[in-house]
Amino acid sequence: MRHGSAAAVLAAAAALWFLPNLRNATDFPVFYLVFGYFIFFWIAQSTSWNILSGYTGYFSFGQGAFYGVGVYAVGDLFARQGWNYFVTLPVAAALSALLGAAVGMLAFRLGSLRGEIFALLTLAVTFVLSTTAGLSTWVDGGQGIAIPIPSYPSFFGDVQSFIYRLALAVATIAVLLALLVQGSRFGAGLFSIRDEEDVAEELGVPTFRSKMLAITLTGFLGGLSGAVAALQIGYLTPEGVFSLNVPLLVIVMCVVGGRRHWLGPVIGALLIYSLQDRLQSSGHDRWAPVVLGSILVVVILFAPEGLVARMQARPRQAIAAGVALVLGVVVAWLAGWGDAIDWLSTGLAASTAVLLLSRPKRLVGSRRLAPARAAGGR
Repeated sequence: MRHGSAAAVLAAAAALWFLPNLRNATDFPVFYLVFGYFIFFWIAQSTSWNILSGYTGYFSFGQGAFYGVGVYAVGDLFARQGWNYFVTLPVAAALSALLGAAVGMLAFRLGSLRGEIFALLTLAVTFVLSTTAGLSTWVDGGQGIAIPIPSYPSFFGDVQSFIYRLALAVATIAVLLALLVQGSRFGAGLFSIRDEEDVAEELGVPTFRSKMLAITLTGFLGGLSGAVAALQIGYLTPEGVFSLNVPLLVIVMCVVGGRRHWLGPVIGALLIYSLQDRLQSSGHDRWAPVVLGSILVVVILFAPEGLVARMQARPRQAIAAGVALVLGVVVAWLAGWGDAIDWLSTGLAASTAVLLLSRPKRLVGSRRLAPARAAGGR
């Protein structure tokens, strides 16, 4: 199953890689590539957050810090110091991973830093980094940093195709990593920490080491995605980079999609961002928080484990949701409602409505002790 899922992810990524080539043949608008970039960005960021907070249950508001370090690493090293852009990508990811390891070393060594205390700690890190970037001339100094377009191989295509393909590559790496973690012994240990950390420790799960690796991976992926985002942003400011927009949206995306499965952040990012984008493009951006908040409330009430868990628990309803997705796209297309993104958003809204038609059944089986036994080798 894991190998089949990985193959499906790689096949989808390969097909999406060649989407810019269709633009050359059909001359479709460039904003489709921009939309694709943001979908990949949110998939990478949500998957990054989910490896720590979804799999272990340690709720974090620090995604903005990991993302911001990646963005500013590119801003300083590439734009200011003249480093090769492709060299700054792994450096940005490594710096964010080091930040994650530092936060984990502080929080996880002190067993009392759990729950809301851990969440507040990660939120404080974001505020500290934002203030530091604004006050320190060696980071930003309040002047802002303009990001030029780097030299890159011609096979990437034009500038927007280049950014699109980089974001696709990062999202693919993030999803494959989350998939592999979920199906591994390490992943079983993370789930046991989420269910009952003290019991997991007694059963032999190396909880400290597992949490440290999880938060380091979260930082690595968040920073790598941020390094690509710096090109799309174009001009960096501490207020724009270290905002609460990233951590809040990734939390909504993961909760809606599902935090116990690698596919949850993918579905959540696709649904939430597409709806947000359509609201903004139609001039109803002020209503976006209301609509997204309402979706979150409905999902929490009717599918608290997320849409992926609902599809797993109700296969027939999942099939009906797939049919609703296709019908929604086709009906919107035949009716001439907007463009292809509007058709996709209509289909996603229809399929989500079908999934939430009735209250979920109780999840079959208990996952409280089984993952811990698997991780502890018993």
